[in-house]
Amino acid sequence: MPGTGSPQYIYTKYLPKESPDGGDKVERDKVAILIINWNGREDTLECIRSLQEQDYPACEIIVVDNGSTDGSADAFRAVDPPVVLIETGKNLGFAGGINLGVRYAMEHEIPYTLIYNNDTIADSRMVSSLVEVLESDQSVGIVTGKVYDYYIPDRLLVVGKKINFSTGQMFNEGYSETDQGQHDEVREYSYIDGVFWLSRTEVFEKVGFFDTGYFYQFEEVDFCARANPHYRILYTPDAKIWHKGGRSVGGRKSPTEVYYFARNKFIFMRRYATKKQFLTFLLHQALVDNPRELGGALIKGRFNTCVPQIRGVMDGVRHAMAGPQSSPGK
Repeated sequence: MPGTGSPQYIYTKYLPKESPDGGDKVERDKVAILIINWNGREDTLECIRSLQEQDYPACEIIVVDNGSTDGSADAFRAVDPPVVLIETGKNLGFAGGINLGVRYAMEHEIPYTLIYNNDTIADSRMVSSLVEVLESDQSVGIVTGKVYDYYIPDRLLVVGKKINFSTGQMFNEGYSETDQGQHDEVREYSYIDGVFWLSRTEVFEKVGFFDTGYFYQFEEVDFCARANPHYRILYTPDAKIWHKGGRSVGGRKSPTEVYYFARNKFIFMRRYATKKQFLTFLLHQALVDNPRELGGALIKGRFNTCVPQIRGVMDGVRHAMAGPQSSPGK
C-alpha cells in the first residue's frame, strides 16, 4: 500500500500488433515507457493517450506516481487500456521515480527503457524511430530526438546539450529556433536533455541509476557523463515530441526550478570539471552568472525567484566545499 515503503504494482501486458499485411504477429523487443507524475493528472492523462497511439507494437507504459494528492492514482487506474502504476506514497523526485521504473524494467527483463516527461505529447512514430537507431548500432546506448514547444508547435526547445565546463553554462542546441530542417541529420552528443530518451536497460546495469541527490535538474547530464565512456549517445531527427515545460514544479523559471538549477550546477561541476575548470567556474558564478540571474529576475519582476537563487548558490557551494560527490552505484 502507498506509504508503507513497498511500491504497489498494477500490471498490464501488451500483445504485439498485427503486421501491416495482416500476417503473423510482429515480435519486437519490448519498450518500458517511464512517466513520473506528481500532481499532474491532466497532463499525464494527455501524455498517456498520446503514447497509446504509438505505431511500435510492444510498448509498456509505466506511471510512477510520486505521492500525488490530486486524485492522479485513481485516474490512472481507470485508463483503458490499462497502464502499470507504481505508487511511491511520497515525492521521490524525478530521479527517484525514474529509478523505481528502471528497476521494474530490469525485474521484467525489458530490454529498452524510455524516459519520458509527463507534460508532453508524441508523434506516432516516436518510439519506433528511437528503436531503429538503437538496433542499427550496438555501440549506441542512448538516443533522443527533437523536442518542440507544445504551445508553438514548429519551434524547437532542444535537440542536444553542450556544456562549458569553465563557466558552467549549459546550452540547449536548437533552442527557440523555428524548425526549417537545420537539425535533420543524425548526430552524436555527449549530453542530451532528460525530456525523453530511449536507452538500453543494460546501460543502467553498467553505470548505475540516476543520482537521487539532485532530486530535480542535472540528473540526466550526470547520467550521460557516466555513460559516455561506455556508450555512444545519438540524436535522430525522426523522433519528435512536444513539451509544455516544467509543469510539475510550476513552470519555467519557477522558484523550485531556479533553486535546484542553481544548487545542482555546483554539484555537477565539482564532480566532473577539472580543478582548473572548477576554479574558473566559481569565478564566473561570482562575477557573471549569479549577478545576471538576480538582475534579470529583478528587471522582469520575478522577485519570488531571488531568494531561491541565493539559497541554491549557498547550498551548492556547501556541497562543493564537501568535496566531489561519488556517483551512484548499481
